[in-house]
Amino acid sequence: MKQIVKLKVNGVEQEATVETRHTLLDVLRGEFKLFGAREGCGIGMCGACTVLLDGKPVSSCARCSSTASP
Repeated sequence: MKQIVKLKVNGVEQEATVETRHTLLDVLRGEFKLFGAREGCGIGMCGACTVLLDGKPVSSCARCSSTASP
């Protein structure tokens, strides 16, 4: 199933249609071509995928993209 995700990335509003199973990391790297966050462990423990979501650090490899959209 696909869903529209709206995110403010680096101060710019962006929108993408993504599979609901995709992680926030998948969307940032695949749709928005932002390669700063990387997948390390894949379970949110190592911190390589950490991004700020509403000003708080979250593991983007463990967060569904649909929960990141307001």
